[in-house]
Amino acid sequence: MPRRIQFEWELPDALVEAVAPDEARLADVIKQATVLDWVRTQRLSVRRGAELLQMSYREFLELMAAHRSPSINYEEEWLERELDILERGSASA
Repeated sequence: MPRRIQFEWELPDALVEAVAPDEARLADVIKQATVLDWVRTQRLSVRRGAELLQMSYREFLELMAAHRSPSINYEEEWLERELDILERGSASA
Protein backbone atom coordinates (compact mmCIF):
# COMPACT_ATOMS: atom_id res chain seq x y z
CA MET A 1 0.00 0.00 0.00
CA PRO A 2 1.42 3.43 -0.91
CA ARG A 3 2.43 5.82 1.84
CA ARG A 4 1.77 9.53 1.83
CA ILE A 5 4.73 11.51 3.10
CA GLN A 6 4.39 15.15 4.06
CA PHE A 7 7.11 17.44 5.27
CA GLU A 8 7.90 21.09 5.64
CA TRP A 9 10.98 22.68 4.21
CA GLU A 10 11.96 26.25 4.83
CA LEU A 11 13.58 27.67 1.70
CA PRO A 12 15.06 31.11 1.13
CA ASP A 13 12.79 33.42 -0.89
CA ALA A 14 15.50 33.91 -3.51
CA LEU A 15 15.69 30.15 -4.13
CA VAL A 16 11.92 29.80 -4.41
CA GLU A 17 11.83 32.68 -6.90
CA ALA A 18 14.64 31.11 -8.93
CA VAL A 19 13.17 27.58 -8.97
CA ALA A 20 9.43 28.16 -9.22
CA PRO A 21 7.94 31.57 -8.41
CA ASP A 22 4.48 30.01 -8.47
CA GLU A 23 4.21 28.32 -5.05
CA ALA A 24 1.66 25.81 -6.32
CA ARG A 25 4.20 24.67 -8.93
CA LEU A 26 7.08 24.47 -6.44
CA ALA A 27 5.98 21.11 -4.97
CA ASP A 28 5.79 19.64 -8.49
CA VAL A 29 9.28 20.90 -9.33
CA ILE A 30 10.67 19.35 -6.14
CA LYS A 31 8.91 16.03 -6.87
CA GLN A 32 10.27 16.00 -10.43
CA ALA A 33 13.80 16.73 -9.24
CA THR A 34 13.60 13.93 -6.70
CA VAL A 35 12.24 11.35 -9.14
CA LEU A 36 14.77 12.35 -11.82
CA ASP A 37 17.57 11.88 -9.30
CA TRP A 38 16.24 8.47 -8.27
CA VAL A 39 16.11 7.40 -11.92
CA ARG A 40 19.60 8.78 -12.56
CA THR A 41 20.99 6.84 -9.57
CA GLN A 42 19.09 3.72 -10.68
CA ARG A 43 16.86 3.55 -7.62
CA LEU A 44 13.86 3.68 -9.97
CA SER A 45 13.27 2.60 -13.53
CA VAL A 46 12.29 5.16 -16.14
CA ARG A 47 8.84 3.62 -16.37
CA ARG A 48 8.33 3.72 -12.59
CA GLY A 49 9.51 7.34 -12.52
CA ALA A 50 6.84 8.21 -15.09
CA GLU A 51 4.21 6.43 -13.01
CA LEU A 52 5.17 8.27 -9.83
CA LEU A 53 4.84 11.62 -11.58
CA GLN A 54 1.62 10.48 -13.28
CA MET A 55 3.09 11.09 -16.73
CA SER A 56 3.13 9.01 -19.85
CA TYR A 57 6.41 7.26 -20.61
CA ARG A 58 7.00 9.65 -23.51
CA GLU A 59 6.31 12.74 -21.37
CA PHE A 60 8.76 11.47 -18.78
CA LEU A 61 11.43 10.89 -21.43
CA GLU A 62 10.88 14.47 -22.59
CA LEU A 63 11.25 15.69 -18.99
CA MET A 64 14.49 13.73 -18.71
CA ALA A 65 15.75 15.26 -21.95
CA ALA A 66 14.82 18.76 -20.78
CA HIS A 67 16.93 18.18 -17.67
CA ARG A 68 19.74 16.48 -19.60
CA SER A 69 19.22 13.32 -17.60
CA PRO A 70 20.37 10.22 -19.51
CA SER A 71 17.73 7.59 -20.17
CA ILE A 72 20.32 4.88 -20.79
CA ASN A 73 23.21 4.09 -18.49
CA TYR A 74 26.21 2.51 -20.13
CA GLU A 75 28.85 0.56 -18.27
CA GLU A 76 32.27 2.11 -17.84
CA GLU A 77 34.43 1.74 -20.94
CA TRP A 78 31.44 0.59 -23.00
CA LEU A 79 32.25 2.99 -25.84
CA GLU A 80 35.90 1.90 -25.98
CA ARG A 81 34.86 -1.76 -26.27
CA GLU A 82 32.38 -0.98 -29.04
CA LEU A 83 34.95 1.04 -30.98
CA ASP A 84 37.49 -1.76 -30.59
CA ILE A 85 35.00 -4.28 -31.99
CA LEU A 86 34.22 -1.98 -34.93
CA GLU A 87 37.91 -1.40 -35.66
CA ARG A 88 38.68 -5.14 -35.60
CA GLY A 89 35.70 -5.78 -37.88
CA SER A 90 36.76 -3.19 -40.43
CA ALA A 91 40.40 -4.39 -40.34
CA SER A 92 39.37 -7.95 -41.22
CA ALA A 93 37.15 -6.85 -44.12
